[in-house]
Amino acid sequence: MERLLRVAIIGCGWAGVRHARALQECGAQVRWAVDVDRRRAEALRGMQEGIRTATDYRKALDDPQVDAVDICLPHNLHAPIAMKAAEAGKHVLCEKPIAASLEEADRMIEAAEQAGVVLMIAENVRFNPLFHKIRDLLQDGVIGQPALIQMTRECYLTRSFLEDRRWFLDDKAAAGGIMMSGGIHDFETMRMLIGEVESVQALRARQRFLEMEGDDTSVALVRFRDGTVGTLVESFVMKSLTTAAGPEVHTLRIDGDLGSLSVQDGRTIRLFSEREDFLPGGALARHDIYVPAADTFALEIEHFLHSIQVGEEPITSGQAQRRPLEIVLAAYQSMESGGQPVMLS
Repeated sequence: MERLLRVAIIGCGWAGVRHARALQECGAQVRWAVDVDRRRAEALRGMQEGIRTATDYRKALDDPQVDAVDICLPHNLHAPIAMKAAEAGKHVLCEKPIAASLEEADRMIEAAEQAGVVLMIAENVRFNPLFHKIRDLLQDGVIGQPALIQMTRECYLTRSFLEDRRWFLDDKAAAGGIMMSGGIHDFETMRMLIGEVESVQALRARQRFLEMEGDDTSVALVRFRDGTVGTLVESFVMKSLTTAAGPEVHTLRIDGDLGSLSVQDGRTIRLFSEREDFLPGGALARHDIYVPAADTFALEIEHFLHSIQVGEEPITSGQAQRRPLEIVLAAYQSMESGGQPVMLS
């Protein structure tokens, strides 16, 4: 029987708590909970017996019983701590984005390769059954060749959000604003569904959330290598009855030669297709395809643990997740130029 993998969580805020629950669900042992705010680290103790706490992450790295670290910190701290963990011989799971810059990402990847440890980025959209189902439908040609993909992320920051993640307001700590924290997810979803991005141009809207140094609302226009065009709207200040109550609203629509599919509730794919096998009795119809909810935190962490145990490169390896960072940084480059397109290699 394989022994339990022992993991140190570094950063016990919003993401750290969810990772701790997922690690427990997947049968791993949380050996350390580390946070500069000792109260947050101590709060994880009740989840599992034997959890040690510290305010200095080096205590966890010095522990020979630790197999891996799970980094849930501000974006600008990902690279330095991931590199130290790799040098200590620990496998690394790191929250998205991989790093604050491509140079830092490359150093993380190199450090993991030299140490012979797994480096995986916690990009949970890659494990969402909803997107897997959409990709299957697209590959089956139900809407023909995609021509346009549209995505929106509507949020309205609440006080509780900022109490948990106040560092989001700091442009340096967050490595940007909503295009980094949210756009990194959505660019990766677009890549998963459509393919590689050829160019991106972006604009930053007038700032409404004045406490935030990074962009609170921004828009990107994307061209894919196959000719498909995409639009992406990211906002922390989209005010509605729904968002004011706390929930985020994510929408997706893809149009092709034969029809379209869309998602507005995160669960149901609304499909319209002119393909013959989707015309009951020869009549036009809308088909609703329900995809049950899944804990994508648990799915990604299960994949991380499996990758360590079998010695395989994870789906969201450091090298794989360098690309969405490159696209986001290109979007920021475009914003700074007033919306000029930026080509990607």
